[in-house]
Amino acid sequence: MEGVMSKPLTPRQEAFCNKYLETGNASEAYRYAYSTDRMKSETINNAAYKLLQKGEIRARLAYLRENLAEAAGISALKVVRELERIAFADPTVIRTDWGTLKSFEELTAEERSIIKDIDVKVRCTTTASGNDIVETTTRISMHDKLKAIETLSQMLGYNKPIKVEADVKSENKTVVSFGDMTPEDIAYFVAEVQKNG
Repeated sequence: MEGVMSKPLTPRQEAFCNKYLETGNASEAYRYAYSTDRMKSETINNAAYKLLQKGEIRARLAYLRENLAEAAGISALKVVRELERIAFADPTVIRTDWGTLKSFEELTAEERSIIKDIDVKVRCTTTASGNDIVETTTRISMHDKLKAIETLSQMLGYNKPIKVEADVKSENKTVVSFGDMTPEDIAYFVAEVQKNG
């Protein structure tokens, strides 16, 4: 970021920029970053507008727009770690025994991160004698482990095509490299060679 801004931003200006980038509303971003309890809406709007006109604010916003991953705190390593958590999660960690789920408050942040969806259904009925019966069914869905493994493998390059060399014409010993071809491409190529001799 060197050379992009003439002077560093204050923490409040940085907060303003991040909130403005998130919401697109300068007045809302100003309320978030500054103490505005005693300010009129018109004063807040004017102050936000003036802040947006400052060169260092415009430069920071331009930088953040161009570097959204950094602004959001997302890195390839963070994505890989999250996918790893899903791919290699043990679904039994959310249970105390085979049929009993831990309470949500008992789950650690890592245990909660493997949960995709929680569906709670409550069914209330009344017996003939007038007693109320409440049945609660909780269904928990986990993130797709296979999809996480596939995405992780793709990110790490584990599923790149294997380089295969083959003699296509035995009399001339022509060597063909299948380098970046998919298995389907290779099968098609081999079938064409066999068909055309």
